[in-house]
Amino acid sequence: MTDTSIQAPKGALLDAPGKAKKAEAPMIAQVAKAYGVSPFRQMRDIFSMRRGAQKLSGPEYYSLRLFDPAKSAEDKRAFLGQAGVNALNTSMNPPVAVPTRAFVGNKLLYTQLLTQLGIATAQTQALVSGFRDAGKLPVLRDAAAVAAFLRNDATYPLFGKPHHGSLSEGSVRIQARDGDSLRLGNGNILNIDTFAAEVMERYPGGFLFQDALSPDPTMAGIAGAAIGCVRVVTTNDGSGPKPAYAVWKLPAPDAMSDNFWQAGSLLAHLDLTSGQVLSCVRGTGLKAEEILDHPTSGQPVIGITLPHWAETLQIACDAHAVFPEFGICGFDIAVTANGPHIVECNDNPSHMLYQIAAARGVANSDLAPIWDAVAARQTKQVARLNEGAKKKR
Repeated sequence: MTDTSIQAPKGALLDAPGKAKKAEAPMIAQVAKAYGVSPFRQMRDIFSMRRGAQKLSGPEYYSLRLFDPAKSAEDKRAFLGQAGVNALNTSMNPPVAVPTRAFVGNKLLYTQLLTQLGIATAQTQALVSGFRDAGKLPVLRDAAAVAAFLRNDATYPLFGKPHHGSLSEGSVRIQARDGDSLRLGNGNILNIDTFAAEVMERYPGGFLFQDALSPDPTMAGIAGAAIGCVRVVTTNDGSGPKPAYAVWKLPAPDAMSDNFWQAGSLLAHLDLTSGQVLSCVRGTGLKAEEILDHPTSGQPVIGITLPHWAETLQIACDAHAVFPEFGICGFDIAVTANGPHIVECNDNPSHMLYQIAAARGVANSDLAPIWDAVAARQTKQVARLNEGAKKKR
């Protein structure tokens, strides 16, 4: 995640974010004029940060505002590009030590497991798939079956998403059915048969219809009726799962999901101990704005404390403990009036959310020791597994 651009949707289902563009000359000139950083200095910084663990691209340099002379050289070195984030997460979730990554990435199986274990999560109403089965859950094999489900059996509001994927690609919130039409979370009206055909065309291998969770009234009063998940990143260095940081993803006024790359979305950095909002930002790079009050509701954002905070941290740790072999997990948690619910687990969480919300690099002096301890544990585990494999030969 390196910018907030979004491709024009082809239909009801949300498209993935557009690929970050190379830095354009006007941007370089704007930075030079606004911040007094020469084009030569900008290019030197970009080339320097592209190497080593940072692996920062040019667009990421601008998106993360690393041109700002107020940031010290030490502060800048703590920022990672997405390639650096991927490498960091792999050191904590090496494939050899974490063979369950594919299972956790299956949103149907993962949420069903949590339900069986008594961990609150979104309930699945039906699976769309041309070839998969789902036990006793209804399976919709074609567009006609999808349309029949939406007309006769679905309980609204409804949330739909691919059973694999990320960045809210393919997601849709359906508020209600009005005759042969669906009223979407962004206010659009769509014919049921047209929508059913789109789902089957784009995701014939697996698409979920789940109960659409509603935010706690405190959060809804600030950010609206769409769920804005709290991202809690947990780690396990061998002593049990613990939270490392948390951010709140506030959806844009007309958005159906909370991903920050959608224009108008906000990101808030949360105090891990109390759940209080420490900072809030809209946009990235030269368009970044610090937000004090929500731009739509007018309600204060900075300083408010999210409800059910202790339970939110606890459910993240409880879910991580189900798969203790993971060194790091990023949980998207919907905080409702009835408490927190796990929406999904990310085994490669994008620390870009933290870096944008907190305006700090994820390899800072507070977090780096945590990552190092987890990576050290996993290095030992990989060595033990490799040694055991050698003995079996």
